[in-house]
Amino acid sequence: MEKRVRRGLQLVSTVVRTFAERTPDYERLLPAIAWAIADAIPDTCLVSLCSEDCTAVTPVATYDSDPAIIEKLAPYRRTYGLAETPIGSEAIERGSQFQPAIDYDAIEALSTRSAEMFRAIGARGFIVTPMRAAGDLFGLITIIRRRAEHAPLDELDLEIVEDLAGHAALAIMNARLVKKLESGAKLRETTQFLDAIIENIPDMVFVKEADRLSFVRFNRAGETLLGVSAADLIGKNDYDFFPLAEADFFTKKDRETLANKQLVDIPEEPIQTRAGTRWLHTKKVPLVDDSGTPRYLLGISQDITERKRADALLRAAKETVENANRELEAFAYSIAHDLRAPLRGILGYSEALLEDIGDKVDDKPREYLTRMKEAAGRMATLIEELLGLARITQADLVRSRVDLTAIVHSAISGLQHAEKHRKVEVVVQPGLFVEADPHLMAIVVDNLLDNAWKFTAKRDAARIEIGQLGNTFFVRDNGAGFDPQYADQLFGVFRRLHMQEEFEGTGIGLATVARIIHRHHGQVWAEGQLGKGATFFFTVGDAL
Repeated sequence: MEKRVRRGLQLVSTVVRTFAERTPDYERLLPAIAWAIADAIPDTCLVSLCSEDCTAVTPVATYDSDPAIIEKLAPYRRTYGLAETPIGSEAIERGSQFQPAIDYDAIEALSTRSAEMFRAIGARGFIVTPMRAAGDLFGLITIIRRRAEHAPLDELDLEIVEDLAGHAALAIMNARLVKKLESGAKLRETTQFLDAIIENIPDMVFVKEADRLSFVRFNRAGETLLGVSAADLIGKNDYDFFPLAEADFFTKKDRETLANKQLVDIPEEPIQTRAGTRWLHTKKVPLVDDSGTPRYLLGISQDITERKRADALLRAAKETVENANRELEAFAYSIAHDLRAPLRGILGYSEALLEDIGDKVDDKPREYLTRMKEAAGRMATLIEELLGLARITQADLVRSRVDLTAIVHSAISGLQHAEKHRKVEVVVQPGLFVEADPHLMAIVVDNLLDNAWKFTAKRDAARIEIGQLGNTFFVRDNGAGFDPQYADQLFGVFRRLHMQEEFEGTGIGLATVARIIHRHHGQVWAEGQLGKGATFFFTVGDAL
């Protein structure tokens, strides 16, 4: 007997040391308790925890050296009210319940579930003892003796189990305390982290409680914006700080947010601050509890005062430029229109003079008259194209589905008819369509193809290709090309990269193209190399 007592003391010491090692880790402690006690007092150990109100118990850990036994006990691992577990209830009310040899008839009378569980694993005896520490009940320890090679449970086993149950309860209490402390530390760390985020957000952030709409949180950016400290604001509402009309507006939006339980976006709202009137873009969101009831209102306000001022200045500048452009276009149109009459006179008189003088003068005066007539003709062409450019700028833009392929074929047919002697390979991608103004897009195509036709004139094997890459259309030729460093000058009025003697032109065609494409909210650009041809690209934007 003395030997068994010494052995029992050693077991208790070993098990208590195991509990101490596992205390910091609550999740691993419960299985460790089941294993350590079952190892000390074979065969099977179940650890059950009580609910907070001690009206129910739940098996949370089971150990037996035979996995099959644990599997047989699995169906019984659920929460039980004390009325469903009379043996456990008795252990809680009166102390440990101990049967060295199970009286199955008596157990059946108490609880058929317990009798069924004991029979499932061949139980021969059991001990059920409560786990208590510091006056609190934590749960139950159940020891089941089932192997025939082990002696029946006795009073020494009961004493050891009761002692271990006390140590287990203390270990659980300490583990819960450690877990609570860790949770508190994590909560403080999380709170500090969230506080740091809110305080460093550059926009005003505020939180109001849902009943009185009084402020419960206000960040540093809000203090700077309003010129009011958070300490002065907390616990008060909008009526304590803002004019009545503003406070009514803010409160109405707050109530709307809480009632509808959805975000409210206020793109612009004025607010009176100590620095004067500021304009805010505010979003308000309800913060609801688990039942869906709004408890708080979160608001985030961005100060858009400077942006509004910049937008106003930009609009004013844009309007000024547009007015100046309209005036300039009207002036250019007027000048060009007024120049047509005297130019017609110069052309008419020069032609009449050439006819009248016949062979009466030398070749030199006749050459001068011819050059004067040609110059006047070029000027007349320039004036007509300037007037055309002005008309394009002022014309209404009406979009529809435009068949670019058909327009290209029509334009090429006209060019081929005008210069039947030329041999040009023309490749047109089928199915080119775009949403644009049909008349203006025809002008774009005509100008780009005129350009390609003109600059391939000196090629024996001229080639022009028209196609589409994604949303981008292109006109490519293998003509004279251009120096790429001057590509940005191609689309200016009167800008030409080739001498008049090389290739005739006015320098208005590509400017017209650019004006039309920009009116369609698109882009136009060119790529090329001298002597290696050029490619003109353009896109057409969506209607605004």
